Amino acid sequence: MSDRDPREQVPTAPMPDELPAPPRLRDYTKLPLLLIAAMFVAGAVVYSRLPASIPMHWGISGAPDSFWPKSFGSVFFMPLMSLGLYALLVVVPFLDPRRRSLKLSFRAYNILIDAIVGLQAVIFAATLIAAFNNGFDVAKVVLISVGLLFAVIGNYMTTVKQNWTFGVRVSWTLSDEVVWRKTNRLGGYLFVVAGALTIVSAFLPGPWAFGLMMSAILGILVITYVYSYLLFRSRHPEA
Repeated sequence: MSDRDPREQVPTAPMPDELPAPPRLRDYTKLPLLLIAAMFVAGAVVYSRLPASIPMHWGISGAPDSFWPKSFGSVFFMPLMSLGLYALLVVVPFLDPRRRSLKLSFRAYNILIDAIVGLQAVIFAATLIAAFNNGFDVAKVVLISVGLLFAVIGNYMTTVKQNWTFGVRVSWTLSDEVVWRKTNRLGGYLFVVAGALTIVSAFLPGPWAFGLMMSAILGILVITYVYSYLLFRSRHPEA
């Protein structure tokens, strides 16, 4: 007799023919392309009015600590990076050995892409504003946006199916569907909490804000890693 809870038995894996077709290009969200196009247009509109030196990086204190001379590369660095990131996020699922399983969670994956490129667009807009207003608090905008991104990720991690692209992907979650499901559910809740803490950190002094955000991220990594390992060992003591 098995001593496992019947509710935790691994469901029978669907046969390949029962899985949906792998993702195709037409299945991907197009919103990021609109956001990236808007970034290019905004950069072109303000290009002639931008100062000769543009802030591109902000330190822990929240003050800009790196300036680039105005050029095509500096002004359009973020839109170009966003375009490359979008292309990468489109290509990666085609390399996923479980891409047909990923299709079951493709709505969540598309929302993740929207959120990531949306964050890039917000940071780009904040950077343009800061180029005209040195007192603009870019760090606060970034922290609030990152917190919202964490919350979005967490909301969808709780339901994502086993795959090699999106979720808590370690050997024991990929080897046991119950471990995957429970770990990603916990990871989702932790991401939402981390998002809330990151938003709160936006209203703290710079070093405290950075420390709180990094502690939240580190906490997610440690807790999900240890939890998934212990859960796997409890289900597979012979391993």
